[in-house]
Amino acid sequence: MKEIVQWTAPSPLWPGISGSGEAVVREAMLQPAILRFATDSFMDDFMNMISNDPARLGDFLALPETWRGPLAPVAPVETVPPFLLKNGRSRFFPTRTRQELMRLSAGPLETSLKGQPGEGQAGEAIPPPALKLYQPSHQRFYLVAGCLVCRQAGLPDHAVAGNRQERVTFIVRRLRPAAAESTAAKAASAAGSLTPADTSTVYDEYAFVTTPGNKGWQKVGDKVEQLVKDEEQLPLSPTSFTDTDERQRRLFAGLIPVSKREAYMGAPLSSAPNGKSAAPGSTNVLPKTARKILFRTQVSEPWKRIIDRALSIGKALPKPGDPDPVPTPDLTRTQLKEAREQLQVSSWYVLLDLAKFLSEHVTEVWRVVLGQAAESTLSGNAQRNLFAALKNTVADPTLVNALKSVAPDPIIYATPSIKPNLLEALKAIKDPQDDWEERLDQVKTAYSRNETKLAESWPPFLYPLADPELGVIAPQVPNTVPPLGAVDEVEAEDVVKEPPIAVDQQTAYDGVDRLTALVVRAMPTASSKAVPEPPLASQKLLQTGQGLFVIRFVYERPLCGPLEPPEVSKPTTPFQMAGYFDPDAPARPIRIALPLDTSPAGLRKFDKNTAFAISDVLCGQMQRLRAMTFGDLVLSVLPWPFHKSLSAAAPDAGACKGGDGLEIGMICSISIPIITICALLLLMIIVSLLDIVFRWMPYFFICFPVPGLKGKK
Repeated sequence: MKEIVQWTAPSPLWPGISGSGEAVVREAMLQPAILRFATDSFMDDFMNMISNDPARLGDFLALPETWRGPLAPVAPVETVPPFLLKNGRSRFFPTRTRQELMRLSAGPLETSLKGQPGEGQAGEAIPPPALKLYQPSHQRFYLVAGCLVCRQAGLPDHAVAGNRQERVTFIVRRLRPAAAESTAAKAASAAGSLTPADTSTVYDEYAFVTTPGNKGWQKVGDKVEQLVKDEEQLPLSPTSFTDTDERQRRLFAGLIPVSKREAYMGAPLSSAPNGKSAAPGSTNVLPKTARKILFRTQVSEPWKRIIDRALSIGKALPKPGDPDPVPTPDLTRTQLKEAREQLQVSSWYVLLDLAKFLSEHVTEVWRVVLGQAAESTLSGNAQRNLFAALKNTVADPTLVNALKSVAPDPIIYATPSIKPNLLEALKAIKDPQDDWEERLDQVKTAYSRNETKLAESWPPFLYPLADPELGVIAPQVPNTVPPLGAVDEVEAEDVVKEPPIAVDQQTAYDGVDRLTALVVRAMPTASSKAVPEPPLASQKLLQTGQGLFVIRFVYERPLCGPLEPPEVSKPTTPFQMAGYFDPDAPARPIRIALPLDTSPAGLRKFDKNTAFAISDVLCGQMQRLRAMTFGDLVLSVLPWPFHKSLSAAAPDAGACKGGDGLEIGMICSISIPIITICALLLLMIIVSLLDIVFRWMPYFFICFPVPGLKGKK
């Protein structure tokens, strides 16, 4: 006879399962249970309970709670000597009877499984609160437990044959409201969807599919009690115990990964078709999306920040129409020179990243840039358009003339060293014969055109991507270039243009975005170059708000093939996963003891046993910061005539050097107790200042008097 197996609730809960009908009891019998623990020793507590008093499993069932109304603490399970434990199971246990154990397990069990709504003052139905699972940082831990039994008299445990590659796992499924047009049809189908007790909405189940480079939610369909290919499976651990009837039973339990809540909530819908697996090495996003995001991270967004910086510096520079006192020409030239030096350094690094990206991901265009191949070798309009954009992004002639020399400074760069277009600048920054990447990584001194010797540490050409006086060098890409979309094998983006943005700034932004589109279209679909996974912030959320999840158990017999498909259990009670800053979450008790005696006599006793290793470059930067005052910081952001450059207040002296000219670092030791006091005081000052905006002081800090807590004896 064929052996029929099924998943059930943990066997210690069976005596307490009751309901208003046979269907309710059957559903509760087949539903894995979620157990809640509120101590860091939760595994020891669980093993102690299952070994000494398994009938108390119902005391640990997870129920809705908040920090304002937490669940009552569970009385610890006492360790009983084996002799007394055996007598207790034979109904001679001196302290508790079988009926008491059944009552204790039945109380919370019925409440959690039925989930019946109550009635309000007007008789309307009040839905029960949602079950929310909190994170380990909140000092909450949750186990999901169940039994694998044979469907025959007595429901004996089914043995999992590890030598036949059989295994048991559990899966996390996400629930989403079914489409409106199919709700009625799905409601009529008993196996199609799950309807939580607190709402009449019909839900679809989504499986968390994980393959190399692929993590996302894939719709399961109507056959929810089947395992989806490549679905994430989490481990279950077997635990043997002796039941009250002296039978040896086995319980399977697994830790619910509530700490993965952000990964679950942030994962997008999988691009794989329903019921099928994504191809190996594929990603949830379209083929070029990861490389597009890398380009934005390294090139286009830093380019936009250079534009922003140039415009903000330009507003602070003195202008002919400014009121008295009129700035002297030397002062104007000095401020403009310092601003251009700052922007040029940033431009060199962005040019380097752009050249490096093209050399790795758009190699055909890069070979033409270096002159290693003819322009006619470019394949497709996308590559030809990108090459034309690089060649046509030219520097304004007025800016070229201004960069030749800033009188009365010496002329360091000749006219040929000012690159006429973006193509020549890229070739100069990463020419195989003169690659500046390694040298730019080794620079320790600030860039200045006043000293000829410093020019040797920096590239011998100029090509700023923005200028505070003469505008920005926006990529000169035709306005007819359409934005990126799915046809480009890349995820489309919702770009929102804020009304307050300046017209010239938005024009420059649009040029950078169109250049990004040309780069993406010129890239091949497949690439052997490794790129990082798209950051979570760049992925669209599957659904905002609180997600709804269930858990199912899985029993697999792979050697049986299609004759014995995986046995998937009924779902658990639907639950939510709380975020780290969930307002309902319990707070783990943390007490930080500040120094009691804060007088000089008391603070001098603490050892300075925390050391910071400071490099020579960081040492020089710290020395520069120490020379600045708060007034210098304020004046540096004010417009003319109050503006004062930070370079004038604290000139860059380079790395720290000893008396013999040797570059040196430092190791500094500090007293942690004093740092802790400073951190608290600074926190209070900053919070008080920001209270002007957030109005959060009534909810931030409360104090209670502690008699006898003295700093001095």
